[in-house]
Amino acid sequence: MYQLYFAERDTTLYERYPELNASSDQILDLSKNLAGTRLSADSPIQGNTYNSRIIVDFGAQITALTTDVNNSLIPPIGNAEGSASVYLNLRAANAEDLPFNYTVLAFPVSQSWSSGNGTSSDEPGSKVGASWFYRDSEDLGTRWDTGSAHSSGDHSATEMFGGGTWVTGSGYEASQSFSNETPDIRMNVTDIVEKWVKGDINNYGFLIKRSKADETGSAMFGKIQFYSTNTNTIYIPRLEVAWDDVDHSGTGSFDEISSETYVPYFKNIRNEYREDERAKFRIGVRPEFPVKTYQTQSFYITEDRLPVTSFFSIKDAVTEETIIPFDTTATKISCDSKGSYFKLRLNTFLPERHYKIVLKIERDSGDDIQIHDEGFFFKVVR
Repeated sequence: MYQLYFAERDTTLYERYPELNASSDQILDLSKNLAGTRLSADSPIQGNTYNSRIIVDFGAQITALTTDVNNSLIPPIGNAEGSASVYLNLRAANAEDLPFNYTVLAFPVSQSWSSGNGTSSDEPGSKVGASWFYRDSEDLGTRWDTGSAHSSGDHSATEMFGGGTWVTGSGYEASQSFSNETPDIRMNVTDIVEKWVKGDINNYGFLIKRSKADETGSAMFGKIQFYSTNTNTIYIPRLEVAWDDVDHSGTGSFDEISSETYVPYFKNIRNEYREDERAKFRIGVRPEFPVKTYQTQSFYITEDRLPVTSFFSIKDAVTEETIIPFDTTATKISCDSKGSYFKLRLNTFLPERHYKIVLKIERDSGDDIQIHDEGFFFKVVR
């Protein structure tokens, strides 16, 4: 099962412009501009190396997740068997000059901060809201507390302390490594979210950065721009909460489909679902080319089931973005006394959009894998 939670606010902290607030930008900028390079084609060569960092806050969504866990609607967050895992998702809008291999880190922010309403292109730049120097604004002047015993606020390549503060120590760091691949982030942040849900630390969001060695070293790390909460697209930063809810109690009541080629179909799919609904999608399956035989009932009402190694995925029907990926734990297809099925919580999806179901069916220990993308569509409405 999957449940999605969408970010409520975010901003970029620019070391090059340490008092600038950019909370209203449609993009989040994780960049490193080396000394000796130009910020633009017509700008002077810069003498220092400047980095940027990103803060993404899920605010009340973490409270909602905590409530769901406390009400047993979601298993406890954690790494133990039967627990739910959490993934941070940011979709890249643009990337430039990235190395072949690199790593992105995430930490829990250790101090409160204000959003503001500035953008990186404002002239003059807005100084109200979080920036590299300040948690609130230049006028209020509340600095990121780099002396806090429970946080770290290392300066980057310059001597300008700031750039946020974050909790350190075992279980307070998440990372994702990339090797010549798309820069989209899908990072396992289970340990951090578990501490928020349990109340071990306050939730002020994630701080996303590169390591200190990467920020201060002489290697180029380029720029990645991610869609922010202000984007006009569907690519809002989100948390995926995933857990295993598979039910195989009915497998003994049905024959597994044995035909080499077969056709899955949905028995009860509707055109529209309200966003506050929970739906159970029933799946039937039949051979593509039935063997002719004499029998007393129609072949098409014969009940077979999918193999237990069958999975579902959900895509946005317009953009083809994968909303729920195939997952060997969280998107297994179940089977009860009525046959094969899976469940969805429709408040996971943005309303007034169409979505597509894709099925993956594995047999013969993975030697036979078939993807079924036959246009199983539904719409989520308010």
